[in-house]
Amino acid sequence: MSYGTELLISEDTIIRAVLILVYVPVCALVYWRLIPRLSLAYKRLAGLCLAAQVFVIVAALLYRPKSGFEVWLWNMEQEWNIPSTLTSTQLALVGGIAFLTVWLSKKRPAWERLYLASIGLIFPYLALDEYFKLHEHGQLAIPYSALGAIIVIATIVVALRSPRQKLIWHGSLLAGVAIGVMGGIIIDRMPPLCGRFVFLPLDGCLQLSFWEESLELLGIWVAIVALLGHLSDAVPKPKPKIQGLLYMAPALWILLLLLAPLVLQLEFRFLAQRADVQFESGVALRGYRIDHEGDSVRIRLYATARPRDYIGRGVSLGYSVHMVDQESGESIASLNEVAHIPQDAWLFGPAYAPLFHNGLELPFPPGTPTNRAYWILLTIWREKVNRHDFQQIIASDRQVLSNTQVVLAEIVLPKAASASSTAPLAVFDNGLSLDDVNLPGSIKAGKTLNVAFLWRSDSDSQEDYVQFLHMGHEETGAWFVYDQQPLGPRLPARLWYRGLADSETWRVPLPPDLAPGQYNVFTGIYRARDGVRVPATDAEGAPFVDARVALGSLIVE
Repeated sequence: MSYGTELLISEDTIIRAVLILVYVPVCALVYWRLIPRLSLAYKRLAGLCLAAQVFVIVAALLYRPKSGFEVWLWNMEQEWNIPSTLTSTQLALVGGIAFLTVWLSKKRPAWERLYLASIGLIFPYLALDEYFKLHEHGQLAIPYSALGAIIVIATIVVALRSPRQKLIWHGSLLAGVAIGVMGGIIIDRMPPLCGRFVFLPLDGCLQLSFWEESLELLGIWVAIVALLGHLSDAVPKPKPKIQGLLYMAPALWILLLLLAPLVLQLEFRFLAQRADVQFESGVALRGYRIDHEGDSVRIRLYATARPRDYIGRGVSLGYSVHMVDQESGESIASLNEVAHIPQDAWLFGPAYAPLFHNGLELPFPPGTPTNRAYWILLTIWREKVNRHDFQQIIASDRQVLSNTQVVLAEIVLPKAASASSTAPLAVFDNGLSLDDVNLPGSIKAGKTLNVAFLWRSDSDSQEDYVQFLHMGHEETGAWFVYDQQPLGPRLPARLWYRGLADSETWRVPLPPDLAPGQYNVFTGIYRARDGVRVPATDAEGAPFVDARVALGSLIVE
């Protein structure tokens, strides 16, 4: 869009101007009305918190990074970096001050202490959410709007019952929450501004994410001052130990955040199934966990990659997971997700290869067929110019289906168990039983013989088996032999589970020159890995000779 000879205003200029217009009045008002009411120790802590915010915001605006890693390290919009750590730490500090106030003001009414304890719980949760993005992935996610509403309603109720001199602190906390909501919820949902900003022509589009994060920080600082006000009223002259605890709290929280990778390493070491799948560009799958529950598969992936290859270069590392029918090769369900940047990456630098971890949940579509074998396949990709550049596999200790797809697991969706047969035709030593067979009385040579077998499993199977069908001519002693998997390729026996009951109709092509006459028909199973037959008994416990189950006779015309 053209604006004639108008001077176009850069995005950085507008960001700086708006931040000055917002930060300066708010900070001036706080220092005029609130800071003088605090004790000296609390004034210093409030000043240090504000100085830390100003330093990070100015660094994010003015610092000219020399690498993509440094771009990410100071980016206000990214997670697990310096700005994210600061935001999380100051949110946690609000909760810490609230708990300290509860501890040091035991003579306050129970309802007021309960209110402060609630603040002490909510803000550390927000701090964890800011750093680990619980609202984006995780079952503990609680919407910001719900927590904000709880804080506002509780604060108003408590303020109405509080002495007049405390109203300024309750009002300050509400103001801090309002500023944070303006940034974290309202501005976060606004689209970029293009063309004009108010009456100023823009040079390009104005991204609002920087304002979002900056307003969140400002709101947190106002909340810190408000809680310091409550603490100052409770303990105007804190002892050196209390002062030391206040100043140590941010450092302890940062240490806690930095120890999070250690928890991940322990999880990986003791809970993950190890793997060694090497992809191009230095990506490696080191392990995974898969849990099949209900109508979804939960997957936990552990991979390593150098941050400098992915961070700040406009290139994302991501995963594609597919659930594929083994028989048809059709993809039944899939999802794509960008890999989480490791929170320890910024501490060790761009050459360090930390452990990426992603928790994925792949739901099954309604009506997904049961008693079928499915592969869970993983593909790793880099995003380049709005397309996925799939990574080639250069080495793997796991089964691969192509040069980009590795098999993580194979699963089966079970049917509801049915009542077991009281008189099975054959019970095999491996826990499988043949409950019924539907064999026609006669057939013409050259036609297709349809035989239905009903199988049951009383244990979880780990072995592949092949079923044989033998037809012996009574007069000549000639044999016709046909082998296949008991339930066909749709469900190999290695995936049979306790309580399985399913049937398969075999379609056996008979040769045109098959000699006419009467045939005795037998079946049985043998292990696929070594060809050894599995012994079987009848319903009374009598063993079948040669592990062959007699099915009756068939006349070939």
